[in-house]
Amino acid sequence: MIRYRKARKKDLPLLIEYKLLTITPYIKNKEEQLKVISYVSTFLKENYEKANLIIHNFKIIGCYLIIKQKLDTLYIMDVYQNKKIGSKIIRKEKENIKEVKVRKENKKAINFYKKNGFTKEEKQNDYMILRKG
Repeated sequence: MIRYRKARKKDLPLLIEYKLLTITPYIKNKEEQLKVISYVSTFLKENYEKANLIIHNFKIIGCYLIIKQKLDTLYIMDVYQNKKIGSKIIRKEKENIKEVKVRKENKKAINFYKKNGFTKEEKQNDYMILRKG
């Protein structure tokens, strides 16, 4: 059974880890990776209260973060992917999510969001913005 709970300050290290896992595989330059780590740490210190943890059998398996109707982060551990958990979150939060921002190289995530009703595309630097159709 999947449950959700609001993140607390003590969850900050886990949130930072999960956010970095969604970004760093697509950043090859070490200097840029250091900048991203610094940015993510600061960003989540300011926004952790907007995050939700995803829990399965009392184990935290991921998180999601929505800011101003933008899904900023959706992370689910690899072993729990392809089990419709992400789609359940999109349906659960359908009124709160109008767009998502995804790295252009992350084809798996882009396909996931398209399957879940995000159709309008806009390219911004290294990112793809997908909006509800």
